[in-house]
Amino acid sequence: FLALAPDQLDAMFGSLGRAFDSVMKDMRGGYSKAKEEQSKLAKDLQYGVDALRAGVEEFKDDVASKAREGVMTLAESPARVQKLLTNQMDEALARHDNHMVNQLLDNAIANHLVGAQAPSIIRSAAQQQARRQLREAIDCADPKRIKGALVAAKRLNATELPEFEEAVSKYKDLRKLPVGWDVSLMVLRREGGRMVAKLELEDPNVRGRFQRLLDLTHRKVYTRDRNGEAVPERLQLLTVSAVTNDESWAQYVARREAVRREIDADITDFHRYDVDTLARGDPLEDGGESAESIALALAEDFASPLMAEVNEVFLFHGTSAAAAEKIKTHDFRVNLAGSNAGTLYGRGIYFSENSTKSDEYASPLSNGVRHLLLCRVTLGRVFYSDVKDTDPRACEDACLKGKFHSILGDRKKCRGTFREFVVFDEEQVYTNYILTYRRE
Repeated sequence: FLALAPDQLDAMFGSLGRAFDSVMKDMRGGYSKAKEEQSKLAKDLQYGVDALRAGVEEFKDDVASKAREGVMTLAESPARVQKLLTNQMDEALARHDNHMVNQLLDNAIANHLVGAQAPSIIRSAAQQQARRQLREAIDCADPKRIKGALVAAKRLNATELPEFEEAVSKYKDLRKLPVGWDVSLMVLRREGGRMVAKLELEDPNVRGRFQRLLDLTHRKVYTRDRNGEAVPERLQLLTVSAVTNDESWAQYVARREAVRREIDADITDFHRYDVDTLARGDPLEDGGESAESIALALAEDFASPLMAEVNEVFLFHGTSAAAAEKIKTHDFRVNLAGSNAGTLYGRGIYFSENSTKSDEYASPLSNGVRHLLLCRVTLGRVFYSDVKDTDPRACEDACLKGKFHSILGDRKKCRGTFREFVVFDEEQVYTNYILTYRRE
C-alpha cells in the first residue's frame, strides 16, 4: 500500500466500498426473500391445518349422519330391505345377470329372506339357481360338487326340488353309502363342515336290543384299570344314537376293501375269530335274542351286512362325552380315542367285546352319565397274543411293518380278565352308535 500513489489508493478503496455495498445489498435482499418465503410457508401451513380441521369436522358429521341413517334403517321394518332386494332381483333377472342374482341371494340369506315367507321372486330365483347348480353337479358326477350343491340348496331353502332328491341318490351311489342312510337329513343337519347326522333311536324295541347287548356282553370281572371302583351290576341304557358320517364311512369302506384284497392275495395266517358281541348263545336259555342276532340285525338296519371274510365285527369303546362328539363329527383319530386304555399292545385304538371292560374307560359327566361307542371294526388278519408279558413294539411292528391288521390280546386266557382288540389304522373303524348309560 505504501508504494501506491494517493489517487490509486482512493480508487482501490472506492472499489472495495462499492463491492461491500453490493454484498450487503444482496444479503439484505436474500434475507427479505427468505422472510417472504417463510411467511408464505406459514400461510400454507395454516391453510393446511384449517383444511384438515374442516375435513375432520366434515368426516364427523358424515359419520354421525350415516350412523343416524343406519339407526333409521334398523328401526324401520324389514319390509324396506325386502322391497329393495325384490326390485333389484327383478332387474337382475330381466337382464339375465347371473352374477348379480347370486349376490342378491347372498344378501337375502344374510337377511333371512329365503324361507317360506320370502317374496315369490326371491324364492323363484333361489330355486332357479339351486336347480342349475344341482343339475351341473349331477351331470359331472363329481361327489364333491354334488355335496357342495346339496349344501347350497339347503341354504337357499330349495330342498324340495326334484333335482335335490336326484342329487342325493347320485351322491349315495358315487360314495357307495348304505342304502338306509338318509342323506337329505345329513345335509340338513350338517355338522363340523361335514354331512353328518346323529339320529336318536327312540323305538322301544330297538332300544331293548341295545340294552340286551349290554347285558349279554356284561362280565363281572375286576381289573386294576378300575382303580379300586366296584364292577357295576349292570349298565342301564339311557339313549342310543345312530351316526351317519359320509366321509368317515367312505374311508372305512375303502380300507375294508383294501384289507379284503390283501387277504385274498395271501390267505396265510388268516383266521376268523368269534367275539362276544356276535355270540350265538342258547335261544332256549331265556328266550331272548342272541348277541349274534342283535348284531346282524343292527348291521342290516344300517343296510350294510358285516363281512366275515375280513373279520368285521361290532366292538365297544369307552370314552368321554367330549371325545364321543369329536369322533362323531370328525374321524376316529388315534389322538381322539383317549389314552386311558394304556399301551399294553402298542399305541393304537383299543376295543372290547365286553361292555364292562369298555366301561372302565368311560369318563362320567357330573350327573353320572357315561358314553360307550359301538363301532364297526375291520380286524382283518389278526396277530394273536396270549402271553402275560407283552412287547408293545413287536405288536406295533406286526401291523405297521408286517402283514397283520390288528392285535388280539387274550388277557382272558393268560390273566382271566378280558380280551382286548387293537387297531393302528383309524380308517379300520367306523363309529356306528353312541350309547349313553349309567352304572347300577
